[in-house]
Amino acid sequence: MKTHFHEGELKLQKKYNAWHDPKLVERLLKDHIVSQLIPFIEQQTTVILSTTDSTKNIWASMFIGTKGFVEVLSPKYIRIHLDKLKSTKADILFKNIKVNSKIGLLFIDTVTRTRYRLNGYANLLQDRLEIEVLEAYPNCPKYIQQRILKFSEDSSDLGAEQTVGTVLTTIHKQWINEANTFFLGSMNANGDMDASHRGGPTGFVEILENGVLKIPDYVGNNLFNTLGNFVQFPKAGLLFIDFEKGHSLQLSGKTELVFDQEETKDLEITTGTGRYWLFKTEQWIQTQTHHKIDWEFVSFSPFNPQLKS
Repeated sequence: MKTHFHEGELKLQKKYNAWHDPKLVERLLKDHIVSQLIPFIEQQTTVILSTTDSTKNIWASMFIGTKGFVEVLSPKYIRIHLDKLKSTKADILFKNIKVNSKIGLLFIDTVTRTRYRLNGYANLLQDRLEIEVLEAYPNCPKYIQQRILKFSEDSSDLGAEQTVGTVLTTIHKQWINEANTFFLGSMNANGDMDASHRGGPTGFVEILENGVLKIPDYVGNNLFNTLGNFVQFPKAGLLFIDFEKGHSLQLSGKTELVFDQEETKDLEITTGTGRYWLFKTEQWIQTQTHHKIDWEFVSFSPFNPQLKS
């Protein structure tokens, strides 16, 4: 029987008895952008992208641009106008896609809490990035903190000073401890990329004594796209944004799945799933002044778990 899922996703769907109506899946998962979503995409000012470097390390990146910087040429092709970017052009993505053209994209509107994922092939030209769409589908609005993005009047050039390393610093750990949002890149065994979002209450990412990040897996759509990718290819790229200062922290490393945690505290933290995943940083890139955009925080997602003190 035809399936839209790879073996990693199917393995977890079977483990958690997550049956999906094939007709519903057929309506949701497409090999093109559905016409109703084209206006949404072309109105976006933020897109998350995932790519891999020459040694198959995964990186998550963020593009920010003025409205119209994303153009839908057809249901199968997207153009991103690089001359309209308001974020740094010193991102590792530009180097990565010269090595591997596969790419994942997440269009996310933090005001309406709407998101749309797609993946495909990227072609980098002098002033634009063109993407051929292989798969596209919508996501639920859960765990997205509401923020309003406002372009700063300061239009001076971005410094984009970058530092790199392999071990998280004290500053990085504080940054992560205070985060309520991060973005994520993953990949399946065929090299197909995925870009996604993770959110929760402030401090939802725990840093263990050995520096490994422990992330709860909340109740979602039970498609297990990201965790299914980890089954097949246990690596990820994480992106943390300092929404007040406009800095970015990109992490690349290995993942490990932790299931069946049935203690009361674990069930409370994971919204009842008993699932976590671990992330060990192997490389990081910190970019000062990734962008000069004002992010006005409005509210936490009503789906975030209300943890007891």
